[in-house]
Amino acid sequence: MSLVLATTSGKGGTGKSTVSVSLALAFSKLNKKVLLMDMDEGLRSLDLFLSLDDRIVFDLSDVLKGADIEDAVYPVDKNENISLLPAPRSTGEIEPDAFKELLGRLVPLYDVVILDFPAGLDFYLYNVLPKDTQFITVCNPDPVSVRDAGIVCDLLPHTEKDPRLILNRFDIELIKNGTYKNIDDIIDASGLRLLGVVPNDSELMLLSVNHKLHPKKRAFKAATRIAKRLLGEKILLPKPKKI
Repeated sequence: MSLVLATTSGKGGTGKSTVSVSLALAFSKLNKKVLLMDMDEGLRSLDLFLSLDDRIVFDLSDVLKGADIEDAVYPVDKNENISLLPAPRSTGEIEPDAFKELLGRLVPLYDVVILDFPAGLDFYLYNVLPKDTQFITVCNPDPVSVRDAGIVCDLLPHTEKDPRLILNRFDIELIKNGTYKNIDDIIDASGLRLLGVVPNDSELMLLSVNHKLHPKKRAFKAATRIAKRLLGEKILLPKPKKI
């Protein structure tokens, strides 16, 4: 059965798209066939992360208007397990009922489908997602971002799975210097159950340039722990200094 993930955030700048791509890389390393769907109409970015920007001709809007799916789904170079369906170049191009029908055809073709939605509270497509969609809200370890994650959670449509939180750009110094007592102290304000913690890592900042993560470094290990949890494995959260 396919795993459908929808990444969200309150304000922009939390690194949500970086997390989405990192998860795709982790799932691919676990031999899962992954489709990344860029849902940020007018401001797409996943093609840059995956070094596909010079190949894009067709996008999601073209498929919804009748183009062949194969023409708009781009396999990633040197990673046959990941493909991208780019977002439209302009806004207002995704009709909800047509999008729902397309998802019904696409989802069974992949082990994991990751829909990377834009930040904010424009949820007009959320209600047509499959009932077993796992919503994932990404936030940074600051009070505003954490509070925004809680607001997003309260407004998300109900699915068969409770929404989960990924804490991105975590730095152990936040605990060492006494800003927070522990990770629980950071996330309690969100009201969301923690799915995983991603470190503040320069590799992630350069993902749109290097288009890859080193399997033995912290960022990829964090993404792999999250991917395994989403696949049903019981993976403990490391001690903060090990994240």
